[in-house]
Amino acid sequence: MGYVVYVVDTETTGLDPNNNEVIEVAMCRLFLDIKDSKEEIKTWLLQAVKPDTIEDAALKISGHKREDILNLSKFGKENYIHPKKVLPNIENWIMEDNMAVTDRVMVGQNVLFDYNMLEALWKRHNAYDTFPFQTGPNKFTLDTKDIAVLIDLCTGKKRERYNLGSLVKSFGVKSRKAHRAEEDVIMTKDLLLIQLAPLKAVLIEAFKNCYNE
Repeated sequence: MGYVVYVVDTETTGLDPNNNEVIEVAMCRLFLDIKDSKEEIKTWLLQAVKPDTIEDAALKISGHKREDILNLSKFGKENYIHPKKVLPNIENWIMEDNMAVTDRVMVGQNVLFDYNMLEALWKRHNAYDTFPFQTGPNKFTLDTKDIAVLIDLCTGKKRERYNLGSLVKSFGVKSRKAHRAEEDVIMTKDLLLIQLAPLKAVLIEAFKNCYNE
């Protein structure tokens, strides 16, 4: 068995991983090397514990409400869970793959943003030792934007835009409501599969001998 792919998206209270917080996480698990592998999608809502760092512009984009993420409303108290309780749930779900940390690849649109926000989340709550993805310079991430750039390099063409909405449209992916983590994960996952489909058979044949020791 090769790698297990986690298509990831986060919604946050701002853009600074050292200051802002993750308030929504969605992940889709894929075993790309297993035919007819069942994909699994999970979403978690997290309570914000640093109210002074919440940026109204970020909430406007994501649609989350300040009173909800701070547990000041009935809906918020019932749905937005303190990160210290959420992180073990995320870890336990991921570990159901029975894979090593070094066998997991995080995929996303501008994936380093999501990776950095999640890494900071685990650090902030003293759980970095159990962060379920590879860390440091050897971390495994794959960006659908970079795949689009690679395709453009091969075709000799160039796009005007490389945001998720533009790529979804140009690659014929079904559009969904943007800036909610689960919807963005589904679109990113569909985009990834469309991008990889024509490459897979060609690469398997072209590079079948480069794994010989």
